[in-house]
Amino acid sequence: MKGLYRIIYVTGMKPKPPPDEHRPALLRALTAGLERARPAAAEWLAAHEDRFTLVSWTRLFYSVAYDITLDLPGLERLLRAPVADAAERREIDSLRRRLARVRHLVGDSFPALTGLMASPELENTLTQVRRYLRNDDGVGVGIRALLESALMDAWRNGERVVLIGHSLGSVIAYDCLWELSREAQAAGRVDQLVTLGSPLATRFIRRALKGADRPAPTRYPANIARWANFAARGELVAVHRRLEPFFRGLVPAIEDHPDIYNHFHGAGGINPHKSYGYLIHAQVAGLIGDRLLE
Repeated sequence: MKGLYRIIYVTGMKPKPPPDEHRPALLRALTAGLERARPAAAEWLAAHEDRFTLVSWTRLFYSVAYDITLDLPGLERLLRAPVADAAERREIDSLRRRLARVRHLVGDSFPALTGLMASPELENTLTQVRRYLRNDDGVGVGIRALLESALMDAWRNGERVVLIGHSLGSVIAYDCLWELSREAQAAGRVDQLVTLGSPLATRFIRRALKGADRPAPTRYPANIARWANFAARGELVAVHRRLEPFFRGLVPAIEDHPDIYNHFHGAGGINPHKSYGYLIHAQVAGLIGDRLLE
């Protein structure tokens, strides 16, 4: 439908639930956030759920799916209490988490120390990210093809696009937009890019992005109208919580929000990186809602 927005959501890494289970859960979180921040947008999305497209690519990466029932208690808790309380904020801002972030920053600044500073979980994450960046077995190309198809369908239909990339999904989104604008020279653009818990500014990722070896301005995608970046306190994937210093000049301004609280509770306790906790946050939902109401 021409002129209306389409939300395209690109998942992060690690196995995900089957799309027919994951998509409704993501929609519940976003709709709940909109109900608090932009009620009219929540009503619109509830009436136009078909305009939420999930780009679920992890089946190309992993042989197993994630059991969504492990997330449902945490999601229900978020729906009951969408704002972090004082105890949750203290946990997120704890010395233990701050020191873990410092270790990651040191490892990013001094690559030779990465092996010493990185936790086993981070090492596994880095291994998987490199697999995407190197395009092992064509997996990077295959993943971007899924997003390219969704974007081209939206542009052919004259739809405006809010593109949301969570975690590694933000890297996939960036690479795909660069290829579409600089190589394919596709005419469409993304009206609003939203990155959540993004590792885009991590040194080794930054150096491997599409266009990284090009001179400015062709180093950057040319099809992003607006970019808002959200990074939660306690985040260990978004080591650099601000992206504007690293991608200055790509758009008139990258709107960084580096200090929000994501208090999703999983089996291992609070997880400030979880997608549901980002989508339900009033600042994230409010920005998306502003676009939907245009």
